[in-house]
Amino acid sequence: MKKIGFWEAYSIGVGGMIGGGIFAVLGLTIILAKGGAPLSFLFAGLIALITSYSYVKLSLRYPSEGGTVEFLG
Repeated sequence: MKKIGFWEAYSIGVGGMIGGGIFAVLGLTIILAKGGAPLSFLFAGLIALITSYSYVKLSLRYPSEGGTVEFLG
């Protein structure tokens, strides 16, 4: 029997978060937003794009090895 290494455990964790998270969020969104669920996902996607654009601009302006973690504090 093969032992689970770092990359195997990492893959299981990421797969569980993304795979299970999408279904949990989708169900909760349908319950709370009802007919507005597609609009709420579109709105959340736009916010994610704006946030990622901000992190890109900050990273280009203030390059470091710490990445975006340095902007959180």
